[in-house]
Amino acid sequence: MVIEIIELKTSFKNVNQAIKASVDQYPDNIAILYSPKNLVLKYKDFYEQVIKFANALKAKGIKKGDNVGIVLSNGPEFVITFYACLQIGAVGCSMIKMLKPDELADISEQAELKALILADDGKRTMKKAKQTTPSLQHVIAVGEKGLEGAENFWDVLNSGSTDPLNVNLELDDWATINFTSGTTGKPKGTVHTHRNYVFAALTQKEATKLTPDDVTVLVLPMYHIFGLSVMNAILNIGGTLDMLPGFLVRDLLPKLCNPQASGFAAVPAMYHIMCDQPDIKEYIGKFSPNLKALISGGAPLPLGLIKRMEEVFIDTNGRKIPITEGFGTTEDSVYGALNPWDGVIKHGTVGLPMPGGRILCVDDEGNSVPNGQRGEIVVQNPGVMLEYYKMPLETERVLKPVKGEKGTWYYTGDIGIIDDDGYVSIVDRKKDLIIVGGRNVIPRDIEEVLFKHPKISDATVVGAPHVKMGETVRAIIVLKQGEEMTEQEVKDWIAESMADYKVPRIVEFANVIKKTTTGKVLKKDYKASFQEIRGD
Repeated sequence: MVIEIIELKTSFKNVNQAIKASVDQYPDNIAILYSPKNLVLKYKDFYEQVIKFANALKAKGIKKGDNVGIVLSNGPEFVITFYACLQIGAVGCSMIKMLKPDELADISEQAELKALILADDGKRTMKKAKQTTPSLQHVIAVGEKGLEGAENFWDVLNSGSTDPLNVNLELDDWATINFTSGTTGKPKGTVHTHRNYVFAALTQKEATKLTPDDVTVLVLPMYHIFGLSVMNAILNIGGTLDMLPGFLVRDLLPKLCNPQASGFAAVPAMYHIMCDQPDIKEYIGKFSPNLKALISGGAPLPLGLIKRMEEVFIDTNGRKIPITEGFGTTEDSVYGALNPWDGVIKHGTVGLPMPGGRILCVDDEGNSVPNGQRGEIVVQNPGVMLEYYKMPLETERVLKPVKGEKGTWYYTGDIGIIDDDGYVSIVDRKKDLIIVGGRNVIPRDIEEVLFKHPKISDATVVGAPHVKMGETVRAIIVLKQGEEMTEQEVKDWIAESMADYKVPRIVEFANVIKKTTTGKVLKKDYKASFQEIRGD
């Protein structure tokens, strides 16, 4: 099969022009729905608020190139802040709201923030950030309670004028610094340009057939690139963003039954929780007939969960809503790959490269490997970041050539396989490989077997130190409610279908698997905890 590489083109010089085009074409379309406050914002009203807040920031001395921290949950204030910063050429630095005050203060210092917009429950974060960040001049708080020492968001916004802003910005100007989830260590700031956001929105439009009539339900956190890219894509096309402040299942399920709902994306952990709701049977057969697909990303989607989702997510016409897994990273603006729900969906793969992008698998020497062979996944597309902020060596390690290919590629650190039809499968993280007596063990292979056991709800597999073999396999298991299982039962289950050296020598039971806010398992925590226990 020959994959057609689609070249994407744009006349926009920056994100601001793309958003203005939506406003000019669809001024009376609804841009934002926010049910917790019964808020309905048309494009013309949303844009006016963006311009007012941008002018208010400008009046405070915030200018092109200044870094502005954003520590907020989903809400209209996040969206307004994001685009207001871009209007004046400032760089929005989104940070995970769940981080501790010390962690947020460290990022604030690293990013040399000039302003910080945070929720009014962030008193300790504000105090720490002021102590660590000499450049910090302005703190603005979102919320009805207020925050002593910070200005109120809406007071600041309403002080701004509606005067047009004509900051000269090109595609390669900085737009944001997004901090990775830190599954491999301390969070790194990824520098994204206007080009990244403009083209990421374009490729999502092409891949998901977005139209101005679409209503996307958003619960993914917008401080993460996954949620941010979904938000930007729908607003770049003139569609409606129907968002919740977080993953509130009892509010989410009725929204997905609203006939207007047409788009939804989540991480596997969210789908798992939705399927396990005590009253989920009441929703089967009631989901919106306009939902194009259920998109999953951010972490591998187990085949067992796909089967469960197919039983649950049935619309009012009796249609099983297509389930399509994709792949993307913070570093490439979630631009990687997606299964085409209007084409062939291959479960167990993350689909085909997104329009305008390429994906290869390479060996340790940077040579492209043939289809069907495992290698490190490398991507080349207009969504790839400019650099890691203030980390030139880390940047050089991941942005480099592929032998025999043109240009720079992003080395993801994921191990994958590309089949003859061009579909990409993620095997595991390169750093998560377990080497048992010189033999490579892919944790994902073992996890898939564990997920098939009827008593197991969740699981993760990591390496543990072993005196003779170097490493051995350690499995952490979460059982379904009311179920019981022994360590030996787990080992016997794996031994039925896998080689002896892949059978976990260490089996532990837990109440929950530690994950990031986007559903990625914190394997580094399990490795560290075991080494501490063993004293290795």
